[in-house]
Amino acid sequence: MARLIAEDDLQMNTDHINTAAVYLINRRHTSNRDRLPQQLRPETTQDALKIQQASIQIMSEIRGARVGGWKTVLPAGDRLNVAPIFSDDVHRLSPCPIRLEKGVCRIEPEIGFRFAHALPPRDSAYSDDEIIAAIGSTHMALELIENRYAGTEEISYLENLADCLFNQGLYLGPEIPKAKAIDATGIEFTLSQGGTKTFKGTHPNQGPILPVLWLANFLRERGIGIEAGQVVITGSFAGVHEVLPDHEFTLEYGGLGSITLTFTK
Repeated sequence: MARLIAEDDLQMNTDHINTAAVYLINRRHTSNRDRLPQQLRPETTQDALKIQQASIQIMSEIRGARVGGWKTVLPAGDRLNVAPIFSDDVHRLSPCPIRLEKGVCRIEPEIGFRFAHALPPRDSAYSDDEIIAAIGSTHMALELIENRYAGTEEISYLENLADCLFNQGLYLGPEIPKAKAIDATGIEFTLSQGGTKTFKGTHPNQGPILPVLWLANFLRERGIGIEAGQVVITGSFAGVHEVLPDHEFTLEYGGLGSITLTFTK
């Protein structure tokens, strides 16, 4: 069982950003679903992003977990949708561990862009061609979804942003051709587990590559960058779907291929 992080481990002071980060990290490994205490709730987008960055540092120092990837879509008005995915939560094998929500596994069908070359921070913007050239492979991918807040009280966008936007991990599936991944604006999916259902999906940003191009320069401007080996996912083609644990399922991505997988709690 993962060890909880105590504030004493970090020799922390009363800084609210770090305290909020510790609180949110510990909730990933317990049944605690309470909101952040009022004094720890972010009041601005920058507060929420600082909590994310504090979480990255704490996970690296205490658990040895680095950033294994990022989730993002294009900004919507003044709302940013970007969050780290920790390396411990990036999976490639079946069975794949997952935390259940009301007895089921919640997933989003996406495309993952795995970087072969780093895009470190620099003063000048990266061109689209530079970003695309740094991508080593593209994959069918499933974002593993978890709502870590309970109850009927409305949770603010900023609290969800600080808590990495419902992400509990990523399953990186089989590779697909890079050109087809970049051009995939719509996909017809077939999900088979016991029965079979087919549903059409459309990418929320008119194509999965556009958020990647935005993210690379957003991170650059914040002095972070993208590291070689990291995977970027850029939004579900078809919202959230549910499958049962301990039962194999297959999700076909139209003519791109399929994922066959078993989740285990």
